[in-house]
Amino acid sequence: MIQWVDPEDRALARALFRTEDRDNAEGLILRWVSQQGFGQAYFEDMELSVGAAVTIRLKETRGRIFVKVWPGTADHQCLTAQMRIQEAMALRGYPAPRVLAMPSALGQGWAVAMEYRRPGLATDVRLPGIRDAMAAGLARFISEARACSGWDSLPQKKLPDQRAIWPVPHNVLFDFEATAKGAEWIDEIAFGALQVMRSSKSAFVVGHHDWSAKNMRMGPTGIAVLYDWDSVFLDREAFVVGSAAAHFPVTWELDVRETPSVDEVASFICEYERARGVEFSHQEMLELEAGATFARAYKARCEHAVDLEGMRWQGSSREGLKQDGPYRFS
Repeated sequence: MIQWVDPEDRALARALFRTEDRDNAEGLILRWVSQQGFGQAYFEDMELSVGAAVTIRLKETRGRIFVKVWPGTADHQCLTAQMRIQEAMALRGYPAPRVLAMPSALGQGWAVAMEYRRPGLATDVRLPGIRDAMAAGLARFISEARACSGWDSLPQKKLPDQRAIWPVPHNVLFDFEATAKGAEWIDEIAFGALQVMRSSKSAFVVGHHDWSAKNMRMGPTGIAVLYDWDSVFLDREAFVVGSAAAHFPVTWELDVRETPSVDEVASFICEYERARGVEFSHQEMLELEAGATFARAYKARCEHAVDLEGMRWQGSSREGLKQDGPYRFS
């Protein structure tokens, strides 16, 4: 019996598979792969986060497939709508992995199978032309996703309840209630941004809410492949672009600074506007500032929840938020 050793991995495994036994989890996934008609397969790799990202090698073809697993708390209808948009976009020629098996039950959770695609290189946003390609890629994404049938069945990104500042954390590792002490300054900044966001009027679009370097690879002409399609939601364009501008450098494949400077955030927005072909209005820019501020504050709050002593302060979103305060571009 092989168990996960790292405490964070053990917590994630319990949420996903209701077991800390890696052998049991792998067996569960391989049975699901067989049930989907892929035949005999072998486990190659697995990474745990909000979901499990699993690489499977097929015996018959010697090829690979990618399997993503979500906990049972994930909404099956939402996942299905998101995967249908991914498949539709792939068929249109957008750099997305094809969906090979739509979401279905895997133990107490849900799983989907996709083609294994790893073209291009890990994304360093500070290389010449990369930030511009990411911003243009987001503009193209929003335009093409809107043209796909079924986009209106996607889940809508919701703001926190009027009595709350934060949504339910996206990961079981983050307990905001238990770690409230010392985070009051983050809460205050987030609350100010929410006041603007709750009175927003900008247009709704199909957006990707984790538009960051960790979810894409780059080729010579732009984005070579885009991942994490369960981050696709209906939301206001200002919030989609604001979130992307606040987080676009994040990657764990490369040893690079993941928190953008104020100038880098502003440049991403300008490059998106250029690709969009229309400048944001003053009101849209106010909403975009609020969306970017809230996105950075949420990441800062997650950091605080797992680093109460501030041991990983340098280069963090907390450090950037403390230094820069709310974004102001208008």
